[in-house]
Amino acid sequence: MRASRTVTVGPSVRYVSLLAAVLLLILTGVVLVLSATSATVIASPDRPLHYFSQHLWPVGISLGVLGITLGIDYRHWRRLAFPMAAASIALLVAVLVAGRQVGGARRWLEFGAFNVQPSEIAKLALIVAMATFLDARKDQIDRHDRILRPSMLILAVGCCLVLLQPDLGTTLILAGIGVGMLFVAGLPGRDLGKIALVVGIAAPALAIAAPYRRARLAGFLNPIEGRADEGYQTFQSLVGLAQGGLHGTGLGAGQAKWGWVPNTPTDFIFVIVGEEMGLFGAVGLLLLLGVVGVGGLRTSQRAPDEFGTLLAAGIAIWFVLQTFINVGSVVGLLPVTGVTLPFLSFGGSSLVVTSAAAGLLLSVTRRSG
Repeated sequence: MRASRTVTVGPSVRYVSLLAAVLLLILTGVVLVLSATSATVIASPDRPLHYFSQHLWPVGISLGVLGITLGIDYRHWRRLAFPMAAASIALLVAVLVAGRQVGGARRWLEFGAFNVQPSEIAKLALIVAMATFLDARKDQIDRHDRILRPSMLILAVGCCLVLLQPDLGTTLILAGIGVGMLFVAGLPGRDLGKIALVVGIAAPALAIAAPYRRARLAGFLNPIEGRADEGYQTFQSLVGLAQGGLHGTGLGAGQAKWGWVPNTPTDFIFVIVGEEMGLFGAVGLLLLLGVVGVGGLRTSQRAPDEFGTLLAAGIAIWFVLQTFINVGSVVGLLPVTGVTLPFLSFGGSSLVVTSAAAGLLLSVTRRSG
């Protein structure tokens, strides 16, 4: 719990640096997606920029959404908590019933020419709902019946619906966001320990519960031995990163996107970074993502009220955790999970929702001391 402080509205160094980092990441994502999809010129010579053009309209929408959300006082989002949570749950149920199936998973709803991924919306909805709920009961943080049990119910509903798609990577991100926000809210250590124990047992169990996850885990543990089968993507990803060396092959000159590494525009776009921009470029990009993550955590410490603290912390935890999971799977530190790299990967739902969240974070930053 924290006391309210005087609200300062106006640009600060932290606000300007955070905004610049977000805009630069979105711009960099445009360049990376262009490079990653350039191989489709051979496959579709009549529509050489078809896939790239599909990325441009979400970029335009994302910039508009970013401008809108950073201009709105973040405290107005309290009133949207319940509608967002209800809509998110409805969409997660709808995708299980009528979603487009790709690779054995139902993760997208089709609305004409638009594809919507409800699990992306669920991340932002969870943060707003948890921040509103925990702020309203900040004086009762020690009570299980008022804080812990309802929070676990909120998390369980969201995580179970996403897991049924199935999407273990996003499930872990949702769980991480929820637990992180409970920590920031001041949940007692003994309760956090119980939650950590449950997550620690559930995550490995879920990882081996499905055959395709066991195959991914086997490929992660033995990428060289399984390089022709379950470890193919991890092995080829490491080869692509190694080819980049310190300085990279140059933008557009990489080979990974020519079918050697699947999903380079989406889940494995960091391979494009490492191969074409080299170690220096990859580290620079991670530092830029770090500016957003660390800036968000600093904003949570200086926010004018508890609601702003929880919002900023939840968004920062989301960005940091998703970046860690994505990059970790690309460099072989984690099994392949299939989550995107924030602001950089091809994918309209991910880019639009993360941009909306970044605008919300900037709104809190702008009003912090």
